[in-house]
Formats: sequence, C-alpha cells, structure tokens
Amino acid sequence: ALLVLCLLLFRSPFVSLLPIAVLANGGLVAPAGIHTMAQAAKFHSVPVVVCAGLYKLAPLYPRHQDSFNELSSPSELLNFEEVDRILQSNGEACADVQNPCFDYVPPELVSLFVTHLGAHNPSYIYRLLAEYYYPEDHCISGASSLF
Repeated sequence: ALLVLCLLLFRSPFVSLLPIAVLANGGLVAPAGIHTMAQAAKFHSVPVVVCAGLYKLAPLYPRHQDSFNELSSPSELLNFEEVDRILQSNGEACADVQNPCFDYVPPELVSLFVTHLGAHNPSYIYRLLAEYYYPEDHCISGASSLF
C-alpha cells in the first residue's frame, strides 16, 4: 500500500488533507496514516494543503507524537482466529498489536492551510487563534479527552 501511495504522489500536483483538529503550532490531529502520507509527500517534494474551517482550530500545543492519540481495539486489525493461529504456531505471545485512532502531523510537513478566510502558512495559525478567539477560550480543562 505504501508503494502505491508513493507512485501516486509522484504524479500528483499536491496532497489535500482534512484534519480532525488544527493545533496552535500549525500541526494537525488527523486520522491514522496521514503522518506517513505527509512524510512521503515531503520526500517526493509534493506540497501538502490542509483544508479546515476556523472551528477546527484548537489552542493546544502537542508535547510529543502521541499527545492526542487514543488506541482502538486491536480486534479491528487482527481477529481472534488469527491470534489463536499465531499462538498455536509459536506457543507464546509474539505480537503486540496497537491500533492508533489519530496521527499528529507536525507543521514542518504542511505547506499551506486553506480556511474560509484564505490561505495561511502553518506558522500563522497561532495568530489566527489570537485574532478569532478570546484569550479565556485558550484554557481548556480536560484537553486530553477532546480527541
């Protein structure tokens, strides 16, 4: 699947993304797999354009790659019959399956943000937050439960 993605990126003029949230530093919270696609786009020098409304801006800063991530059930990726077959062939647990819901995409991988107000660089997102939201709105309690 990654090979097909790289071949498509080679012919594509740009990559368009729809994030779940846009963070204050210009990074994104996006569905799982988007970080890999953004890295492949950067490798092939294909610009990444993010389309998001201002309601998706979040006044949060990521602490690390998994800051805003949740893990789903591994049964979505690997059913119980397959796990039984692996255990019977090896006799011990040999697989650790993690199924992340979201990816954090750093602002270095994003070329341009397009909102209903126009196009902006990732470094300008903090300014949009300051212009369109009250400073009191920047303090969110229970922020880790938002995503």
